Amino acid sequence: MLESQTAGHAAELFPLLADPALYAYIDQAPPASLDAFTARLRRLENRCSPDGCEQWLNWAIRLPEQGLAGYVQATVYADASADIAYVVGSRFQRRGIASEACRQMLNRLRAEHGVKRCYATVDRRNQASAALLHKLGFREASSHPHYAIEAGDALYLLEVQT
Repeated sequence: MLESQTAGHAAELFPLLADPALYAYIDQAPPASLDAFTARLRRLENRCSPDGCEQWLNWAIRLPEQGLAGYVQATVYADASADIAYVVGSRFQRRGIASEACRQMLNRLRAEHGVKRCYATVDRRNQASAALLHKLGFREASSHPHYAIEAGDALYLLEVQT
């Protein structure tokens, strides 16, 4: 189940996201502290970029009777495209949780936000993430309409069905 992510999720998400193994293919570090992470989630609650040009949508992934497993997020642009990302705690990986959470997010992006194209950028070494994107129907793309892709990354595109 996806829940709109708020600062109230910080205490439960923080231990999952503190695992350094999650950052092998991501250009960021684990959250520095629970207070800093809570403040970050509080800033994201408005679901909009500071300049108002992008929607920043974040959902916590809740498993019945197991608590939070991670999160999915999307940046929605004015041209009906979006970037998506996902992080699932190590103990919840390889159980189809990221796949189902991404499906739910993609459905919401289409139905509630009019998204027609979704992009995802993945470190080329991250075979599990690439496999997940292929399973969801993404295919490799050559360029992103909003920014350049860094060397070592692969860009994926999904034309969202209406």
